[in-house]
Amino acid sequence: MIWAKLVFGGFGRRGFEAIVALGVLAVAAAIVAGAMMVIEGAKGAMARAEREDRPDIIQVKSRFNRAVFETPRTGNLPPLTLPVYEPLIDPEKLGAAAGIVVVRQSLLRNVVAGESFLNLYIFGIEPEKETRVSVFSVGRGRFLRSDDGAAAVLDHASAQALGVDLGGSFPVRKADGQDLSLTVIGILDRLELRYAPPRTIDAPALSPDSSYVSSGVFVTLHTSEEIFGRSTLTDALVIAPAARDVPSVVDGLREAFRLEPAVFITEHYGQFRRKVDDFAQTLALFAIIGASTAVLAGSFAANLLHDVYADRRRQYAMLLAIGFSPMQTTMVGIGVGIAAASAGTIIGALAAAGFTPRHFAMPSLMADLGTIEPRFNGFIAAVVVGMALAAVALGIAPTAWWLHRRSVAGALSEEGR
Repeated sequence: MIWAKLVFGGFGRRGFEAIVALGVLAVAAAIVAGAMMVIEGAKGAMARAEREDRPDIIQVKSRFNRAVFETPRTGNLPPLTLPVYEPLIDPEKLGAAAGIVVVRQSLLRNVVAGESFLNLYIFGIEPEKETRVSVFSVGRGRFLRSDDGAAAVLDHASAQALGVDLGGSFPVRKADGQDLSLTVIGILDRLELRYAPPRTIDAPALSPDSSYVSSGVFVTLHTSEEIFGRSTLTDALVIAPAARDVPSVVDGLREAFRLEPAVFITEHYGQFRRKVDDFAQTLALFAIIGASTAVLAGSFAANLLHDVYADRRRQYAMLLAIGFSPMQTTMVGIGVGIAAASAGTIIGALAAAGFTPRHFAMPSLMADLGTIEPRFNGFIAAVVVGMALAAVALGIAPTAWWLHRRSVAGALSEEGR
């Protein structure tokens, strides 16, 4: 009880200033916490957009194969396997790129019998690398491994069109005119192939309305090389070490393929940067608002606390005179500021959490990153608490320095005049 009276007793007219300081800290905490919650939520939206758009991926592809447009629809014709893109990409030239190279052989299997036909896309991939850029949801069986032989994984639409099930097999015509029997080891429920070829002919599709291929048969790269009869690639993806490295990686690829006019290199990093730059400028505005509020309101609260402490200097000197240690006197003095800072911080943080909307659209001219979900985390709590403690420290510092420089008798005599 005596400690409470020492800490909070005898304020007089300065008690109102302490209450005002508490209110200022509460308002400042609410504004700073709200602004930072918006910034954290926006950073999450930008990270989500980067994961979805993958601006660090560069596509390398050859000219589209015109023969794919001319596949027959009727007649009794032998099965045919065609490359979707012209096979013009030398794997050795891709190996010089600074990044992870995801190679592909994109093929089309065409079977015509009477009035019916069946087209299937076949992709030769390196399973471990392809799963870093594309999404494969295996419903039954398992996905490919790099050491698999004549095995295939396909989506359920393609499996239904072929009339095969898990463990079944179907033939694919090779370049030498012989058939290779592929055994189905896995069936996919969902497939999102990164930078899939355009859908130009009728084929089974998981997404019938999509303009890009949404289904297919996946085999290992060495199996597709056996089918195709060559090791050159139709397309590939290069994952840059970081998104900011994309321009330099693109320059290196263009230099490597400068003598191949039919090889096209496409990057989306520039488009992504234009998309988020305006968004980032909006975030900068929130950061300026939060920082300005912290500085101005913190300074005002520190000035009010300074007046409170200056008015109680004689009391602190008397405590030293009657035997209180400097540490005990400091605890008495700092208790007022800690109480005001704690109450203001808690009230402001609760107000920010309660009044900040759960979802809202960030105003932006060019970016469309979806809704923002403001988030409160430990870093925001540390910033708000640090702001309040800094105000307390600045408020008590002049009084602490004044007591340190003067003797107890000098402090009492000076304050008594």
